[in-house]
Amino acid sequence: MNHQNYLTVSALTDQIKSVLENNFQRVFIQGEISNFRPSSTNIWYFSLIDEQASIKGIVFRNQQLGILNQLQKFGIKKLQNGQKILVEGKLNLYKKGGDYSIVIDKIIPQGIGDLFANFELLKKKLAQQGLFEPAIKKELPQFPEHIGVITSPTGAALQDILNVLKRRNSNINITVFPAAVQGADAKKDIVKAIKYANIYSKQKKLDVLILARGGGSIEDLWCFNEEEVAYAIYHSELPVLTGVGHEIDFTIADFCADLRAPTPSAAAEIVVKNNEELYNQIASYQLRIQGSFLARLDKYRLRYSNCQTDRLATLFNNFYQDKLQTLDYLTEKLNHNFLKKKKKYRHQFSLLTEKLNHLSPLNILKRGYSLVYTDDQKLIKRSEQVKIDDTIEIILSEGKITADVKKVK
Repeated sequence: MNHQNYLTVSALTDQIKSVLENNFQRVFIQGEISNFRPSSTNIWYFSLIDEQASIKGIVFRNQQLGILNQLQKFGIKKLQNGQKILVEGKLNLYKKGGDYSIVIDKIIPQGIGDLFANFELLKKKLAQQGLFEPAIKKELPQFPEHIGVITSPTGAALQDILNVLKRRNSNINITVFPAAVQGADAKKDIVKAIKYANIYSKQKKLDVLILARGGGSIEDLWCFNEEEVAYAIYHSELPVLTGVGHEIDFTIADFCADLRAPTPSAAAEIVVKNNEELYNQIASYQLRIQGSFLARLDKYRLRYSNCQTDRLATLFNNFYQDKLQTLDYLTEKLNHNFLKKKKKYRHQFSLLTEKLNHLSPLNILKRGYSLVYTDDQKLIKRSEQVKIDDTIEIILSEGKITADVKKVK
């Protein structure tokens, strides 16, 4: 009998494991938790079941904190039997037990999964439209005098905000714009409140808006994930600070707001500085200014005390004598240059005068020549210019002669 055709249990299991894990690298399953049991090594084991089948689920320790944080966003503090969930993970075959399971790294409560998907879709859409851009965020005023609060008038969040604001600055003006913050009409109420607060501010000058409510499940906070609320915050001329739910809760409104606070009380603490802190800060600045002024004053006093009258007089005389010597040197140099230039220009003038004399008509006359002009002072160059009995003037090298023409050739 040929035993080579027979696989060992390990070999067959390895082949099944390879096929299973390579073909199902990422799986998405919905089902109900059954037989939930944490192990002594803090690994969560449970079965994920439906009406007809069951599969083992495993959550290792390094994934548990992230899953719990995600569940808390939906108001769920822990996993327990009977919960219907959506899970993501990878298939794994455990060789020694011969059974397969899903190693889970993400859990969303079933039914809430649709809300979460809608949240992600809207978040992506608004991000593409630029509603979350840091560049468009408005700065909160450092010292607001009038604060608007949009929240439920009967909720604990309002009392928390008022208590913090009054404790930190009793002189602050507060205007409450009532709005439902849960339920079907909440989104309309919030949008109306934001728009009205902006209109109200044109007359009563609001500095900042706080949009807040206390904690709750994802369904309770859903009005803050509505598209209409996001656009109302985006179009608000007043800076908007959100304080919605608890620290782990993030809503679309938080992404659109100019600043997010983890809770309503934290929003109040952010927007108003504590009076005592301000006084201490001012006192600190005063001490720094006084210290700087006194240090500089001591410095100048020391410099003044080091400046003795005799020493100043000596320094001045040395400076004065040095400048006198410089003046003498420059005067002598100026005179020397002036005489040198004068001699140069005089020589040049003599040469030019000599050249002009050579070219002068008077020099020609000295050699026995003369210039003859008509009575209207025109130079006579040809005999045709005169006729008999015309009066002419003859210019000699010395003197002139006036004559009458007796004959023309």
